[in-house]
Amino acid sequence: MPGKDDQKEPKMKLILENWRGYLTEQDISYSGVVLDQESQQRLLDLPVPEGWESIAHHMTITMGPLIHKKGKHDFSETYPAGSSIELPVVSVGQDDRAMAVRITPPHPVKSKSFPHITVAVNREGGGKPVHSNEIPEENFTALDGLVLRGVVEEIPRQ
Repeated sequence: MPGKDDQKEPKMKLILENWRGYLTEQDISYSGVVLDQESQQRLLDLPVPEGWESIAHHMTITMGPLIHKKGKHDFSETYPAGSSIELPVVSVGQDDRAMAVRITPPHPVKSKSFPHITVAVNREGGGKPVHSNEIPEENFTALDGLVLRGVVEEIPRQ
């Protein structure tokens, strides 16, 4: 005959599974297309202002994991983890804090701004990678013929 302890075990297992899922989700800072070495170098070959910190690392797909725990987004089909992605560059722009390239992703991304890759930032001038979202439209000039490559990754918090 089943006792009260038998009923507690499935509930405890469910609680532990949910907690592990929560911790896993919290460990992912963002999901993005991380550029390969050759693509990073191509960006750093652009005329970066002297003294600026090079970034040229990734295009953000979404903050957090590819699949949102509460169903707010699921990029796992259009951007499967580990898949290789090509990102054509459309234009390059900068202001006094950041330099970025606009890219054309193969599928939509969750972004409050335009799809881009931060090339460099002016730390001495208070620049941070997030400032590349604020580069004015009129500061961009067309750039044709540059295609970047990378791999979709979920990047853990550091």
